[in-house]
Amino acid sequence: MRVGFFGTPEIASYVLQHICNIFDIVFLVAPEDKKCGRAMKLQECAAKEFATCSDIPVIQPGNLRDPEFADILKSYNADIFVVVAYGKLIPENIFNMPRCGTINLHPSLLPEYRGAAPVQWALINGDDETGVTVQMINEELDAGDIVLQEKIEIDGEITAGELFELVFPIGAEMIVKAINLLGSGDAELKKQVHSEATYCGKIDKDMSQIIWDKDSFSIHNLVRGLNPKPVAWTTFRGHHMKIWKTAIFEGDCPELKAGEIRRFEKKRLLAGTGNGIIEILEIQPENKKRMDGLSFINGYRLEAGESFG
Repeated sequence: MRVGFFGTPEIASYVLQHICNIFDIVFLVAPEDKKCGRAMKLQECAAKEFATCSDIPVIQPGNLRDPEFADILKSYNADIFVVVAYGKLIPENIFNMPRCGTINLHPSLLPEYRGAAPVQWALINGDDETGVTVQMINEELDAGDIVLQEKIEIDGEITAGELFELVFPIGAEMIVKAINLLGSGDAELKKQVHSEATYCGKIDKDMSQIIWDKDSFSIHNLVRGLNPKPVAWTTFRGHHMKIWKTAIFEGDCPELKAGEIRRFEKKRLLAGTGNGIIEILEIQPENKKRMDGLSFINGYRLEAGESFG
């Protein structure tokens, strides 16, 4: 099978690496390089870095609707297109081009969590399961027929980064199976129940500030859903503090106001919420390295009644 691949970040690079020894990858479509950092140097995405090292032709169109772009893709005579976290909607004339169509890897149990950041939102919302779906791309966002789907159980402590580590290999294997099924004509497509669809938006820094009036489970889920980026944050003594890891505290402790922090049993850092208490397991003060709760307690010498902002 001749495969054309569309992808951008680490998950796309992982899947591309997995399938390139199984199928003939005839091209990668990646976004244009972006200027990053103080020096504003051009930075390649993870998928392009791998493709370049593997001598896979890389195409970086400024406009997916450019007729010249379509002509370039046709010249590769791919049997199927695979999309993994490309970041842009694929036009109909493109996704209908290969004989087997175009498939997309989506890390949710579609039709749940159509859109961006489904892994993060599943954790933020406290779900106990999620999954991975391979679906055919159509003209609507994440609404195509399902080729394959697999569930993943979620425990109450896993972070978004750790959940992605589960998604990567599962998704890569599912892409292989889907390509083989579609290539052989044995795929049994399942239509989505559109009335059951839910949607999720992009994760941005505006939503990452901790609101201490919320309950402990909501704050704990926000912290793990935003780890490793953009990372939930708060303030203390006028300085920015990233909160990397928390746990729900269920022991006996004097009542704490929302945001109020206290040293407990000499080495545990607790914070009050609108309902319940959480333990701060890993925190990163502004311009410093990540540290555990005890290191924060020892370094800042907490005073009675102090609070996170």
